[in-house]
Amino acid sequence: MPRVSRAQAVQNRERPVQAAELFRERGVDHVSVQDIMAAVGLTHGGFYRQFESKEALLPEAARHAYDSMAARLTELDASVADHTAAQRRFIQTYLSPSHRDHPGQDCPTAGLVQDIARTSSAETRDLLTSGVADLGEWLDQPGRDGLVTACTLLGALLVARAAAGSPLSTQVLEQVRAALISPT
Repeated sequence: MPRVSRAQAVQNRERPVQAAELFRERGVDHVSVQDIMAAVGLTHGGFYRQFESKEALLPEAARHAYDSMAARLTELDASVADHTAAQRRFIQTYLSPSHRDHPGQDCPTAGLVQDIARTSSAETRDLLTSGVADLGEWLDQPGRDGLVTACTLLGALLVARAAAGSPLSTQVLEQVRAALISPT
């Protein structure tokens, strides 16, 4: 069997990292190595050439997710007139039915917070800590602490997801969104 090129080996390692959005959708305990590899079209055995275990994938998946979110925030800032408008658009998108219903997309904290709370990996905890702090800094406004806003967004999204299908879910999204977007 021919050896894969260095570029192919890098890509073979990167694909499971990207597919680990399944962790955010279902939780780490409910995703198997086979699930991840099937999502990227690679063999189950190939996983162990790249990672020691599923748990070893979590820090890389979290880093990828937080880096992707930071890039989206930078793109959002570049796409609107000012930072306050970017913050409003972010809040509207974050507290939307689409974000509620697709936990594998966007916010890594909302999808991984429980799994990271249970992990013994200091690296993964540090990624979450930095990710939340960075989002809080990005959300800072005169008269409104960004960390409070970030945690309010996260809590509202988690409650809306848990109550999905009930009127409370929609109320939480709408009312918290309105409260955060209203002038300070």
